[in-house]
This record gives sequence, structure tokens and C-alpha cells, in this order.
Amino acid sequence: MPKTPYTSQTTAEEACTALAEHIRGKRVLITGPTSTSIGGATALALASLPATHHPSLLILAGRNPATLETIVASIAEKAPSLRVRPVVLDLASQKSVRRAAEEVLADTSGVDVIINNAGVMACPYATTEEGVELQFGTNHLGHFLLTNLLIREMLERNGNRGKDGEVVRVVNVSSAGHKRGEVRFGDVGFENGSVYDKWQAYGQSKTANMLFSVALAGKLGGRGVISVSLYPDRVLSGIARHLVLEEFVKAGWKTEDGKVVDDPKLNWRSLSQAAATLIVAGFEPSIAESNGSYLVNNHIANDQAAAYALSRGNAEKLWAHTEELVGEEFDL
Repeated sequence: MPKTPYTSQTTAEEACTALAEHIRGKRVLITGPTSTSIGGATALALASLPATHHPSLLILAGRNPATLETIVASIAEKAPSLRVRPVVLDLASQKSVRRAAEEVLADTSGVDVIINNAGVMACPYATTEEGVELQFGTNHLGHFLLTNLLIREMLERNGNRGKDGEVVRVVNVSSAGHKRGEVRFGDVGFENGSVYDKWQAYGQSKTANMLFSVALAGKLGGRGVISVSLYPDRVLSGIARHLVLEEFVKAGWKTEDGKVVDDPKLNWRSLSQAAATLIVAGFEPSIAESNGSYLVNNHIANDQAAAYALSRGNAEKLWAHTEELVGEEFDL
């Protein structure tokens, strides 16, 4: 990836302005776009552009209809002419994922950019509707199924490449937390929860996000599918809802009275600064030269990734295992 003008302090609005010509007219799907999330900040940044450079369609996919209404209303206030389509999506239910994919494809011939942002972090042990450990099932499996259902139909309908030479770009929001755990092939469920560690489970799911991008790039890069993963850097967003104050204090992130620790070494980012990397990953043309890569602070940072999270062999194993879990092969 050539040198670009973005820094760790770049906001999503600034990134949108720089990439306005590449955003204009595109159909963009964002999962998990709540008002307290990086996905929500991404959607609002896209809405901040002049109407002449808006996406042609912004699809916001989330579990809670009321939460979707809130972010849709915020966007409408900022950009009344921007076409926004809310879609109910529960990533912990394969039936819901399939229904959401059908809804999207019934409304449009496809999408140009998929930003898989929704997620859960360090929650108590639980399972999806199908019995898969919740963090792996929500963060990876649900996005794997949604993305492949959309891509398969799009390639069958109209495999033509868009104005940037791509059929679709897939952005998988991962984390530096991927270093907390590899994918436990053969036991992604931690022996049905008996040996569950919430942080290892989170790490496993974030590693899976990265491997999914590696697999998409390897399997479909030649057909115009670009996919990268990213770490949006340290930010206090809604994904931390399962953590109690004691855990924030132990991590050095908050004081005992609940205040955020103002330490430059922590490199806190605002929601908008964190969302900038999602914008760059989704629309910066030069990203296509680094298909399957991992971004941090708006730049390719494969040297900051654990080797197992960018392994082509692990990516192939994960793809096959995930196909088993969703009961469907995606031989695209």
C-alpha cells in the first residue's frame, strides 16, 4: 500500500472527505451500527459528505429494531436525502442471517462494500441459537454466512466489476485482541463451556475475522473480491458492555471512580478516529494491492499481526469448519 495521507489522528469525516470520489454512488452495508459503536460512527461519517458524494444506499443491519431507528433518525437529520435501509439482523441466529441476506438481495442487486463491524466481547459463556459458542458464532460465523450468501448471489447475478475494478469489498473488524487466542480447531466451544475463558474466546473470534479475510482474498481475489481485516485501536465503545468497573481498573483503563485514565501511552481513540480505519479499509483504492491484509491506524500492518491469524493454511481450515457449522458449502 503506497504512502497515504492518513494518520492515527485522522477522523472518519476527514477520511470520507479524502475518499469522497470513491464513496459516491456505492451501496454500503454496515453491521452493528449503534449510536455507541464504531459502525454507527462510520455510518454518520458517510452521511456527513455533501449529497453529491453520498453512497447510493446505506444498509444498516442490527439486532434491535429500536436501536436501528435511533441511528437512522440521526442520519436523516444530518443527511435527509441519503437513502438508508434498516435490516434486522441477529448474527447469533442463522435463520435471521439468511432472512437478512434475502431482504438485502430483494431490495438491491447487491452491495459494493460490506463492513462486518458488529460483535460481542468477553461475555459470559452462552451459545447461539444453533448451539455455537456465542463470541465465535456472532463475531465470525454469522458474518461468514451473511457475506457468503451475498457474494454468491452477486457473482451469479452480475459478476461485473464496479468503477474501482471490484465486485465487492469486505471489511472485517478484528482487534489486537486476536493475540489472546488462536482458533481452537476441533473445539471452538471450549468443551461446551466447561473450560471457557471469555478472553481466549474473544481472541479466537477476532483471529477468525482475520482468517476470513485471508480466505476471501485467496479464493475470490481473482474475481474482484477484496477483503481486509483491521484493528480500530483502543476505543471505549458499546462492545465493552459486558465488562465491569473492576476489570477496567485492572486493565488500567479506568480509575476506581469510573473515570477514563488519561494516559498518552493508552492511545485512546474517539469513535470517529476509530471509524476512520473502517472508511480507509472500505474505500481507499490502494488497499486492493494488499488483499487479505490487516490494518491498524489506517495503514497496512501485517507485521503487527500474529502469524497464525494471517496463515493461508489456517484460513482454509477455518473456512471448511465454518461451512460444517452453517451446513452449507460455499464453493464460489
